[in-house]
Order: sequence, then C-alpha cells, then structure tokens
Amino acid sequence: MFQKLLVAALVLTCARSTLAEISIANHQHESTVRYPVILLRGTVDPASKELTVRVAGTESDSTVVRHGERFKSLVELKSGRNVIELKTDDEQHSIEISYLPQTNPHYVRVIWMTDSDGDTTFAAPSDDVPQDYAARLRTAAQLMQTFTAERMHDLGFRRRTFRLERDTDGRIIVHTLKAPKKAEYYYGLQDGPWWGETYRWLNQEYDDPFAKNIVLAAFTRKDPETGKMKAHTALGGGNLGLFGSASVFSWPRTIPDAVSVFHDATRVDPTRVHDDSVGRSTNWGLASTTIGATLHEMGHTFGLPHCRDRFGIMTRGFDHFNRVFTFIEPPSGRNREEHVFAQEEEAYFAPISASYLQWSRWFQLDEQEPVSNERPRIVIDEEKKQVTVAADSGVAWVGLWVGPDVYSHREFKDELPQKVELSFDEIGKLIDGKTLSHVTTIGANGLSSRAKVRQ
Repeated sequence: MFQKLLVAALVLTCARSTLAEISIANHQHESTVRYPVILLRGTVDPASKELTVRVAGTESDSTVVRHGERFKSLVELKSGRNVIELKTDDEQHSIEISYLPQTNPHYVRVIWMTDSDGDTTFAAPSDDVPQDYAARLRTAAQLMQTFTAERMHDLGFRRRTFRLERDTDGRIIVHTLKAPKKAEYYYGLQDGPWWGETYRWLNQEYDDPFAKNIVLAAFTRKDPETGKMKAHTALGGGNLGLFGSASVFSWPRTIPDAVSVFHDATRVDPTRVHDDSVGRSTNWGLASTTIGATLHEMGHTFGLPHCRDRFGIMTRGFDHFNRVFTFIEPPSGRNREEHVFAQEEEAYFAPISASYLQWSRWFQLDEQEPVSNERPRIVIDEEKKQVTVAADSGVAWVGLWVGPDVYSHREFKDELPQKVELSFDEIGKLIDGKTLSHVTTIGANGLSSRAKVRQ
C-alpha cells in the first residue's frame, strides 16, 4: 500500500508540471544533496527522438534510460553548484543541484582483502575481463549510496545515506589489505569462523570505531573438481560485512556503465564461475543480486534485522536492486521475454527498516553532539506482563521480532518519549498473536539495544 501511494505521488508530481516536454519528478531546482551521484527520474514526451542529460561544463553526457514517457539518469556531480542540462529535439531545461560533502565522522570503509601472498586477482569467466577491482568496488559502493539516499527520500526520511571514505580529491578509497594467512587456510573455514577471524584481525590491526567495513575477499574461487565455492560468503554484523568476490567480474566499472550492466543478458557459464543470480543466469542478474546482497549485509552492520517486505533490501528484495536504475529486465533463465516491472516492484528499504536507519549514527549527514552516550534500556517484566523501553536521549523506534525477523514496530516522532511501556496484550496485537522472540530499540542518539524474550 505504501509503495502504491508513493507511485501515485510521483505521477501526480509529474501531472502538475508546467513543462511542455520534460518533467523531473524527484529533485527540486536549487536543492542540495550530500552524495555525489544522483538519480534523476521524470517524464519526457515519448515522441521526442532523443533526451540528453549533461552537467554544464563537463565533456560527456550522463547515461539515460527511457521507457514510454518515463526516464531515469544517473548524474555525477562535482562538489558545489551543478547546472544539469536536459535536452530533447524541441526543448531544453536545466535544474541546479548543489553537492555538499557530508561532515559525519562515521563512514563506510571499502576493503579488498587478499591472502598473505598479496594476489589481488579475482575469479572471472575469461582472461579478457579487466582486473580493475578498485573501479568496480568504487562504482558498486556509489550505487549503494545513491540507492539508499533516493529510497530513504521516497519514504519521507530525507536523502539520508552513509558516507563513503574519500581522499582529498573526492575519490573513494579502496584499501588493499593482506589477510594474515594463505588462501588455503581460509578455504578450510566455515562462514561463521571465517567472519570471526576477519573481524578480530581487522579490529586489531585497523581499528576505527567510526568505520563500518565492506570487505571483499580477492581469493574466492570455484573448485574445478567439486564445483564448490571456496571462501565465498555474505555475512554482516558489528562493523563488518564480509563477502566473497565470485561475482565482482559482473559489476560495473564506472557509473555510466551501470545501466548497460543491468541490461547485459550475457549468459553466465556455471562451469567457469559461480552463478549467484537466483536462476537468472545472466550478467545483469548476477550484478543485481550480489550488489544488492552487499547492501543487505551492510544493513545488518547498521543494526537492521531481516524484515517481511517482499521488495525490502532486508529480504530477498535485494535481488531487484537493478530495478531502481532501469525500467526493464532482459530475458534470463527466469523470464524468456523482456520483463517490464511496475514501480512498486522496485527494491527499497522497507518503512520498518528505513524508520530505524534515520536514527543511525552512520546516517546523520553532519557531525552531531549526542545528548547522551547511554544506550537505551529494555526491561521485559513477566509478572507485570509488559515491556519497558527507556532512553535518556529519547526512544525513537521499538522493533518487535518474531523468530529471526522484525515483525512490527513502533516509531516515535517530534517529541520523543524517554520511556515507552507496552503491555503483552498490545504487543500480541502488533504481532498478530505470534510469539515474540526479541525486542530492539534505538534512541535519538543513534545507540541501540536488543533483548531476548525468555520462551
């Protein structure tokens, strides 16, 4: 329902436009964003033969994808004021958007982890695939940042997103770090122990309390004899999202490449590489699922549990990461014909997730002095049959879990209460009579707590 209302709002925005031919639905003239790659969405007269989008003063056009009257365009901004020029056969329109870098000290750090021998190469279907891992990681990280900002905005939470670590020239830093042991050692570990060892090593050698870490292992390989994957995982929590690199070869190398990658119907050869595309068996499906899964696991590092929304990033909605940037899906192992999906079928952070993220310390656009550094407190009183949540900074959000998923939540706005009491009866209605497994909460200071319910 929420997504249907969102779509209706976008359509209404377009309908009210006074522009004869070009209408921008999701960005306002003379607005400011805090991340450098924006996604323009809007409408254009479908009869026009061409639509070009370019930042004035640059030498190349931004990539534009169209379907009927709708268009999308990923636009790279420079720091400061940007005049974006949109042109068709008969009309020219411009919109001014400024990019102001975030000042939040909390950030996301991107790491390419080799084994102790230092080999940086990743698995690929042929030797012709460029081994430019840093470019692919930078591009994927920016797409995740843009996706998050745009979808948070669509849900009414402003364009909040995480900050990526950048150098003085504004370029995303990709750290290339050697793990302590050789690949063969890690091949012998199960996912959990491997994540644990990487977590301990990273926090001993490269500790930074302000960093959440995206770590991809360069040495992920497919065993040619057994067909099993070695050093392949996707696990997130604490300050570490750990991933195998089996699908990095399918990721776009630049922002302008992103749309062509999400339209690339080249079949994946499962005898040479890992097909992690939920049966789509194409480059576009592989890129969409694995970039989306990376964002999903990073969601766990930000404190998000799984949810129940079909298209939520914190479910298998991450398979549809591509849809935010396109209008159609090429033929694949799951659709023989081109598939035109509806706007409400695009991946997003479900409201239950987004309403939590808005309070995360990693989602504050500027440095802030917290009112309190105390974590919220959760008391589950069996005698009184009630749950009490208290936070000196104010209770912002309370999540109610059923099993491994957050099932329902209470969100507080404006003047946040310092204490919230929920009776077992109230909770039972919120979770449809199911069995409560955990209670989580986040305070206005961005600190969270979780309590397990005794069964």
